[in-house]
Amino acid sequence: MTPAEVVNRSPGDDTPGAGNRTKAVPRAVVLAAGRGSRLHSLTGDAPKCLTEVGGQPILVRTLKALASQGITEVVLVIGYMGSMVRDRIGPHFDGINIVYVEAPDYATTNNIRSLWDARAYLDQDILLLEADVVFDAAVVGMLLAQSGSSIAVAPYEPSLSGTVVRRNDAGQVMSFVLGAEQGPQFDAKDTFKTVNIYVLREQLLREQVLPRLSTVIAAGGVNEYYETIFRDCVADPNSKVDISAVDVSANRWSEIDDDRDLDAAEFQFLDRDAQFERVQKLHGAYWRYGFVDHEYLYNMHFPPDQMLDVFHSDLREIVTNYPVAQKEIAQLVANWTGANPEHLVVANGCAELIKILGNRFQNRVTIPTPSFNEYEEVVDADGLNRFALNMNSFELDIEEFAESAINWQSDTAIIVTPNNPTSLSVPQDQVLRLAELLEAHNCRLIVDESFIEFSRSGIKSSVESMVSEHTNLVVIKSMSKVFGVAGIRLGYLLSADLQFINAVRESLPIWNINGVAEEFLRIIGRYRTEFFASCDLTRETCLQFYHDLSALPGIKAIEPDANFVLCKLVNPSVNGPELARRMYVEHNILVKDCSAKSMDEADRYLRIASRTPEENQNLVAVLGTLC
Repeated sequence: MTPAEVVNRSPGDDTPGAGNRTKAVPRAVVLAAGRGSRLHSLTGDAPKCLTEVGGQPILVRTLKALASQGITEVVLVIGYMGSMVRDRIGPHFDGINIVYVEAPDYATTNNIRSLWDARAYLDQDILLLEADVVFDAAVVGMLLAQSGSSIAVAPYEPSLSGTVVRRNDAGQVMSFVLGAEQGPQFDAKDTFKTVNIYVLREQLLREQVLPRLSTVIAAGGVNEYYETIFRDCVADPNSKVDISAVDVSANRWSEIDDDRDLDAAEFQFLDRDAQFERVQKLHGAYWRYGFVDHEYLYNMHFPPDQMLDVFHSDLREIVTNYPVAQKEIAQLVANWTGANPEHLVVANGCAELIKILGNRFQNRVTIPTPSFNEYEEVVDADGLNRFALNMNSFELDIEEFAESAINWQSDTAIIVTPNNPTSLSVPQDQVLRLAELLEAHNCRLIVDESFIEFSRSGIKSSVESMVSEHTNLVVIKSMSKVFGVAGIRLGYLLSADLQFINAVRESLPIWNINGVAEEFLRIIGRYRTEFFASCDLTRETCLQFYHDLSALPGIKAIEPDANFVLCKLVNPSVNGPELARRMYVEHNILVKDCSAKSMDEADRYLRIASRTPEENQNLVAVLGTLC
């Protein structure tokens, strides 16, 4: 592409001459005067525009993108630490001539004044953009392909803030709504967030933008946003302004206002393989990154919206006040479970309990494998007896397991039912038989029932109500999973051994449960019917998922008794780690490969969480093309 023309093409199409030719826009005006105080730790000794994303300053990324789209002149409006920008960029960059404009009042004015400072350069078609936006070059290409003035937009999402637009069926902007104008009752439906990248044609600048800009500045409106001018232009029925709102959401872009934005941009602008490696280390917060999570296991159908709405009215009090301590929290859990509150320890998720048990109460542990890795990782290797499950059925032989634990002189035996990753249950009578066999040998039996509501027998198969019959019987339960509130972090331990219970409680700080979790426990009883209905739906959805997976020729699936399916890869040329990588890189789906599990041929297995029917169907279709 030459500076003389910009080619109309689809994103990623760099073929010269493709499509219709449009008038070139050789000049860009980049507003880079601000400090970026919300990025204080990074902008204390450098301007915001030099903040790095993926090891490269935002402004450098911007200039490279502009160069690739035929821009030959960039007017840089600088202010905070402007000399550093001059030194870093220089008079020329990647074939672009750089013109510097000082914004002397940048510290006390807003971006409308920065645009005013560059008014001498608004005498021809320009590309106008902010220096805190990271974007794919194709975003600019899509705007330049329009014959008139245009603005880059993306469908509104609650995490986005700032100006939004509404457009008609032809894609023309009908109204601008600035962030300050969006009150609590603002309806954001069908709106588009501005990306802060514009193509402004010379006629629009001459007839509308410059006159209105002069009027605002003359009236002292130096702390306005320049979007007020576009808002007023579009709203004025006499102006007949025509601006196209171009949806660029198929491309990457991110406005960097604070550390949260920066983190999201760092992830977004990694290549897909690097993203996959990063995800493996996150252990959560997946919702921030825009992929479909078939790895983590939780209830997709609970809590209902009306339950979460209850938090809103008291949120300030919940957040700003201390929560109650262990005794009261135990009573709240007992209200739900019906257990004796003196038999309960409530923790910040099961992970906290597993860590305490491993550090203080377990020296010689027997556990069937494969199982939940956390139980293995908190015990020293020389204190761990792995009892390998039959790889054909993955069913637990209670008698053999008890014999192994007794012969190994275990102080603790652990079973997970339904098991993770096999999704298979141990019948209630077998669990109680195991407790009986181990009790005479002073071996504590820990039974993890975190998924039991999703099993065919549901909560009726739990042994919680039998803990008083066996002093060695301990039930551990993740509430986060079954209630679909993984971010709240709630779990409990149940035992009739009061000495043991008190010792575990002594390992916890006085306030180990936060106020949001406390409030959840206070209101959950109102939604008992909805909860068990959600478990039924989860079970039905997963069984259909299993049948669909079983129909794939490259998959051998195990019929599940929880909300996830263990799948063996039949094709010897396909392995779990590589398939999991391809599903993320090529299809934006995350699944769990079982290569880290203690089992034979671990790299031949995937554990796949059931989500909504639509998401499950999509995964099955994708998996069918890969294995």
